[in-house]
Amino acid sequence: MMEKTTFKKAIGGVLKAARFANNGQSWFLDGDDSIVVLNLQKSDFDDKYYVNLGIWLKSLGAVAFPAENKCHIQVRLTSLFPGDAEMIEGACSGNASDEDLRTFVEFLRVKVAPFCADCVHTGALWSKIEGGEFKKALIMKIAKDCLDPSHKS
Repeated sequence: MMEKTTFKKAIGGVLKAARFANNGQSWFLDGDDSIVVLNLQKSDFDDKYYVNLGIWLKSLGAVAFPAENKCHIQVRLTSLFPGDAEMIEGACSGNASDEDLRTFVEFLRVKVAPFCADCVHTGALWSKIEGGEFKKALIMKIAKDCLDPSHKS
């Protein structure tokens, strides 16, 4: 049975090593073009967490610690990495084992942190969007217009 303090410390450790700053239930990676937010959302119905990812485009406004649900791009980690959804859900549930947590922390280190590091640059972010990596994400029209090179004059 996972203890939430252990869960949050494990996640925080790997994200801090990847240059994320912590504020409450969220971690922020501040880059030249955007801020990537990873947020833990406690389920209202089950003993589990959801991991949400948000991207705030700095060209659309200055905010030090944007709320994930106010970001220009919003997606659940399970939708962003569908091949790893079962592992993510298992690790974020109240009955996760230590091994589940270790696997998830390694996933954050190897896949999620580098993905987020790419997303702080608009060119790489647009490539990911065009490549379909954000196909299940909420992307505000203003963000698409801002990122799409064909809209620039």
